[in-house]
Amino acid sequence: MNIEVVAAGGLIGLGFFLVLRELVPAAARLDAALARLGAGHNELAQRPTQDRESNRVRLGRQVRSAVPWLPVPVTDLALLGQGQDTWLASKITCGLVGVALPPLLYAVASAAGVRLAWSIPVVVSLGFGVVLFFAPDLVTRVNAAEKRADFLYALSSYLDLVSLERGAGAGPSEALEVAAQIGGGWAFERIALALDAARAIGRPPWAGLADLGRETGIPDLESLANVAEVAGEEGGRVMDTLIALAESMRTKLRAATRARAASQSTTMVVPIALLAIGFLLLLAFPILYRSLHGGT
Repeated sequence: MNIEVVAAGGLIGLGFFLVLRELVPAAARLDAALARLGAGHNELAQRPTQDRESNRVRLGRQVRSAVPWLPVPVTDLALLGQGQDTWLASKITCGLVGVALPPLLYAVASAAGVRLAWSIPVVVSLGFGVVLFFAPDLVTRVNAAEKRADFLYALSSYLDLVSLERGAGAGPSEALEVAAQIGGGWAFERIALALDAARAIGRPPWAGLADLGRETGIPDLESLANVAEVAGEEGGRVMDTLIALAESMRTKLRAATRARAASQSTTMVVPIALLAIGFLLLLAFPILYRSLHGGT
């Protein structure tokens, strides 16, 4: 077996592995989440000490300094618990892998005896580089949309728990904090972290919820913060408002679920139609073959 083909195949496999590693989001670190919630700004959470920062973070920071106009999905990254510098480094890595992949395929084809024009690898390399450079944007957007939907489901349950605590006689601040400790899951942990960060710096808990809503792009959290602020400052009765807010959120989630199910059902028509066409062609092929060959 030709050693060049084996080496090129190994490099191609390594390139695909690096692309998948960069596209799959990493789990959020607890210390980074605490720092981000306590500071209130993404920038402060992405400045680890010089002796700890990785090469990816340094690369992303250099890219952001060189091209500050490059768009970054700040709210989506905050919701996913990813740093902007790491995300930018992932874009650069994916783009470089996309540029390097076609030459490797060209080397494999050349080793196998297939001759191609030199202009083809250059054009294909640029195309692959551009596509893979923007691949993290799509992956981040899709993952953030799914995570935001999961957060809204958890938030509706959190609203029910807050209204129950208020019905049991707890104050607005106590109801918000106790309800966050009752529930489980990452969404309740993010809410609890936001409340703890607000309490640590002497701010009311609804201010922490408002900050979390603006940071992650979830306006329902800001609505809850406004209701809790009115209850805490003016002493108004908010049980009915909380219940109505939770019901409105569930209605919106049900509508989104129905729309997603309808779109998925519509997209299933295409593969089913292709399968039907392929089956019909398979049935008609013997007849067409005999007709074209004079029945032999």
